[in-house]
Amino acid sequence: MLLRTRQASRPTAEPVRPGNWQPAVIAVATGLVAFLFGTWAESVMIRAVHGNRPELEWISDTVISGGVATLTYLWLHLRSSRIRLLAVEREQVALDEQLHLAAEIQRSLLPDVPRSTDGFRWAARMVPAGRVGGDFYDFVQPCPGVVLAVVGDVSGKGIPAALLLSSLKALFRTIVRDTRDPASIAQRLSDSLYEAHQGAPYVTGIVARLESHPPRLDYVNAGHPPGQVLRDGAMLTLASAAPPLGLLPDTRFVTASVALAPGDLGVVFTDGVSEALESGPVTLGEALSALRRSPAIERSPDQACDQLLNAAAAGGGPVGVEGWQDDRTVLAFTVD
Repeated sequence: MLLRTRQASRPTAEPVRPGNWQPAVIAVATGLVAFLFGTWAESVMIRAVHGNRPELEWISDTVISGGVATLTYLWLHLRSSRIRLLAVEREQVALDEQLHLAAEIQRSLLPDVPRSTDGFRWAARMVPAGRVGGDFYDFVQPCPGVVLAVVGDVSGKGIPAALLLSSLKALFRTIVRDTRDPASIAQRLSDSLYEAHQGAPYVTGIVARLESHPPRLDYVNAGHPPGQVLRDGAMLTLASAAPPLGLLPDTRFVTASVALAPGDLGVVFTDGVSEALESGPVTLGEALSALRRSPAIERSPDQACDQLLNAAAAGGGPVGVEGWQDDRTVLAFTVD
């Protein structure tokens, strides 16, 4: 019994893995095929030239030299290709790391929009087309009952557009310490951008001030897609009345005003939303009408953001433009 137990406990030899012998077999087979082909090719050449011994030796030397030269070239070319490939891979890893860091920085620049302030409820969403985007929004509450907000879209895409966002946010927050007038804020933003970049890039945007006592919206639309204030039986359009920020020198802006009422739903979005709906199953007008027709008690900023972004995600972008992509941003509020 003890003997059987010891015999059973002996380690068995590791089985040969099926794949271990395959490279050797393939190498031997390849060498044999190459030998047979070379012998056949040499015989054909000998018969073709009807040569004597020196000529046969010359043919053999030529075949061997050509083969060695070809193998040497292929080896060097493969080695060079591998070196270039490794360099490209290293550059790609470094670029991916930079893009990841840029995306993290951009997300950190977006403010935490409160769910509610005195007299209003809020929501905001941004979906970049790539790792980093050119859309942005900012939200400042200088005192109870007053909110200053901006939604913008930097011309261009990718890292150049994203680099401008940090300076734009800092500039906006510096300006609102001195003034709460949307026209003055827009003008100072535009002058600073033009002085720094001479019109390229520029920024389309809506600068808004909301007051709760009484409910009121003062705004400037600088070349941006029109925002909307939705209420029972009506849609009030926040139309553009000025060129984009930073596009032209010495631009003058004028503040427009809208009296708000309890239950009003306001939405401001970038052209990534409006253009995506140009060829989608739901148009922008239909999406806004659906929001307007919903009962006032069911209108919420979160619902507005989600419905518009879902409709934009199902859209195909501008008609006739293949592979179109753009950042999509929505800022919404309701009046309590």
